[in-house]
Amino acid sequence: MRDEKLEEAIRLFTDVMVVGQNEVFRKVEDELHKEFSMEQIKMLNLLERHGPLTSKQLTEFQGGHKSATSSRLKKLVDKEYVEVTPDAEDRRVKYIALTDKGGAAYREANHQVNEYLSSVLEGIKDEEVDQFIFIFQKVKDLLRQQQ
Repeated sequence: MRDEKLEEAIRLFTDVMVVGQNEVFRKVEDELHKEFSMEQIKMLNLLERHGPLTSKQLTEFQGGHKSATSSRLKKLVDKEYVEVTPDAEDRRVKYIALTDKGGAAYREANHQVNEYLSSVLEGIKDEEVDQFIFIFQKVKDLLRQQQ
């Protein structure tokens, strides 16, 4: 019985992750979601949360390849959403940081995503939200332990 429940939990988790991301991307109407890929928006999220990162760190966070990171960054740099600055001590190391324009666009997009998701979750009781937070925090902790 536990295996069946675990399979159902995994199926629901992946459905929510995939369908949820796609639905948010479809419903949120802002410049960021129209112009950039999901991966580029995730990059902006990482820079917003962690501050300046190297290209290597962005690649590690996103679990991709250096070439994919470079091509994603190019459009963000061209649109002046991020800037690249060399390290003061080691000119080979370059840091990517959000610009004011990129930070403002990301925060506006994030605000719209939060409004949309709040409307989706409106019918959920407070105690169910508490359970949701508890379980997702536990899953997040377990995933971090795997790294």
